[in-house]
Amino acid sequence: MRMPLLLAAFAAVLMFAAAACGDGKSDEPTPTGNELTDEQYLAVFCTGIVNYQDALVSQPSAAGIGDAIKTYVAELKKVQPPVGIAKWHKEYIQYLEDAVKDPTSLVSTKPPMPPEAERSRLASKVKDVPACKYSTFLGTS
Repeated sequence: MRMPLLLAAFAAVLMFAAAACGDGKSDEPTPTGNELTDEQYLAVFCTGIVNYQDALVSQPSAAGIGDAIKTYVAELKKVQPPVGIAKWHKEYIQYLEDAVKDPTSLVSTKPPMPPEAERSRLASKVKDVPACKYSTFLGTS
């Protein structure tokens, strides 16, 4: 009776250990084909930045600026980012969500950065996206 219980317990420990170690693969999900192109993603990304910057000068209250951030987050959550930036996309959304309570903090708080190769790839396309009328931390327009 003890042997089957010990084997079951040992198997459970192995399963938890294997799950904790992971499979050694990237944190990036497997591409599904529904990802936006870099240009499509930049259009969403830059539109949010433009709307935030506009809110900084046009909104009379922190709540109004916070609403612009909330709208930006909602738009980012609707999209599936291009290959290679899914992890950063989630980190960037978290950065924005953390700023809602102090909306002007985005002006002085460094954002998370995508991996260098992906940042360079996106930066090279900023000039081709009309929504990217302001310079961004990815690259200038």
